[in-house]
This record gives sequence, structure tokens and C-alpha cells, in this order.
Amino acid sequence: MHRQVSYFCGGTVADFVIPDDLFRDFSRHVNPDLQYDEGELDKGRRVLEAFTTRGEDLGAGAAEIAAACFVWNFFNTNPDDGNVITGNVVIIDLEGDGQHVEYASAADVELVAER
Repeated sequence: MHRQVSYFCGGTVADFVIPDDLFRDFSRHVNPDLQYDEGELDKGRRVLEAFTTRGEDLGAGAAEIAAACFVWNFFNTNPDDGNVITGNVVIIDLEGDGQHVEYASAADVELVAER
């Protein structure tokens, strides 16, 4: 299954592809008391934001993939219907300042990165 979280931060887009084996490991080890915690979701978002705004052309590391797993899992398996996003997730921060962040289904959003 293809799992991905994309982050749009003030014109910059980063895609975090989640390998199946790493998602399975995440699923086995995620703390059930924290997997739907919005504070933990924000921590994961900030990890992805830091990578996206770094401006370096490096691949995502273990911390970024774990954060992407958390975000994807939070929305795709959430028991609260108001927090469900089906499929790949896009994090949208139009201003790039972290103040007004939205989450959406990738199927509903088309982003074009500035070059």
C-alpha cells in the first residue's frame, strides 16, 4: 500500500513516502494512549516542518519517517470521524510560519512547488 504525507510550507513542498515495513514496525510499537493525541500530532508536524524548511536536498531520515507514520496513522485510523482523512495526507501551511496549519486528503489537493 502506498502511504505518503506531503508538507506544503510557504511554497516549498516535501513528500515523505512511508515504506510498508517501516509502517508495520510503527504500528506494532505506537503507544495506544498517544496515537490519537493532538499534542503528539503537532510534534510530528513540527519534525516534518523542520525538514521541509531546512532547504537541503537530503532524504528523509528515521525521525521524519516516524513523524510521517504518526501523521498518516493519526488521520487514517482515528476513531473520531471528525479527525479522519482517508489515504495520503497533505499538511498545508500557506504562510510557512506554523501558525495556520490545515490537514487534507492528498486526493482533494493539488500543490505546485515553487522552483
